[in-house]
Amino acid sequence: MLKKPNNKSKKNVQLLRGMKDVLPEDQRYWNFIRQRVCDVARTYSFHRIDPPLLEETQLFVQSVGEDTDIVEKEMYSFQDKSGDSVSLRPEGTAGVARAYIEHGMLNQPQPVKLFYEGPFFRYDRPQAGRYRQFYQFGFEVFGDDHPVIDAQLMMIAHNFYADMGLPVTLQVNSVGGPQCRTSYKKALLDYYKIRKNSLCEDCKNRILKNPMRLLDCKNPDCQLLAQDAPQLIDHLSEEYNEHFVKVLEHVDGLEIPYVLNTHLVRGLDYYTGTVFEIWPEVREGGEGNYKPSSQSALGGGGRYDMLVKMLGGQPTPAIGFASGIERLIIELKDKDIKVDKDAKPDVFVAQLGDAA
Repeated sequence: MLKKPNNKSKKNVQLLRGMKDVLPEDQRYWNFIRQRVCDVARTYSFHRIDPPLLEETQLFVQSVGEDTDIVEKEMYSFQDKSGDSVSLRPEGTAGVARAYIEHGMLNQPQPVKLFYEGPFFRYDRPQAGRYRQFYQFGFEVFGDDHPVIDAQLMMIAHNFYADMGLPVTLQVNSVGGPQCRTSYKKALLDYYKIRKNSLCEDCKNRILKNPMRLLDCKNPDCQLLAQDAPQLIDHLSEEYNEHFVKVLEHVDGLEIPYVLNTHLVRGLDYYTGTVFEIWPEVREGGEGNYKPSSQSALGGGGRYDMLVKMLGGQPTPAIGFASGIERLIIELKDKDIKVDKDAKPDVFVAQLGDAA
């Protein structure tokens, strides 16, 4: 028999920390971005895919990386009633790659070009533009390792923001392959070992597991140390160096401005070769003068040529890009970018009385 609730113990139920209500007055920004995503997808022949919000935890352990902050600290994971470990998706690429394998898309004409948009979940420290439920859109290309594909995706990413009127900077690097990173990690370890006392506590714990994580730390002291750290580009094999040079040649040919950031590594283990991020710019001085912001990237991506094989599929080259929607809306408002209001109804019907 159910007990009646004790009125004295009642409390106002409030929004969970790290969550956000999208109110009616903000829906026009969401609709604007979603429409632009669909327009870009149509222009470049991407097809929509909607993987589930819930996946096996092992999918993200294998793809994102066991030692990453996402897997170690940020995933919403639990056992379902069958005893299986499942997780709310913390990012989009792993689920899309699983679907590519599971539905035999390798047998379709390549490349297969897919896009998605929806909610993701990370138990992260809430701050402006960063929530525990957040929305992303992403574009993924499977089955083509030509450098021109890298350049085209960077062009799509850069122009997505620039066409909205947002001043942005494209940062580019190559993280090479496993052998390149083994050599690079040793060089990083040698560099950081004698500077360990200057690192934050998280980086002190990471230094032996994966020293590349130190380059992605947001702590100001760690960022200062990273500026003089060895560069990954000096440890690229001939194969990866040649591919990256061709990528940059194609980016130059498309006349997309970029900055070579030799310490850009991204935070997920599945990346190989080309990586890139799109950063907002802030006004400096007079009208139209901008410089790169020190806040956080609007979006980013890169190659993950080994991910499909890691998840049990056939070796398949692939590259992707994703962007956070909440962060983008903040930038649109900050730069006072005008967004069309939602259309009003052409006809409004009102009942005037019982006889109407």
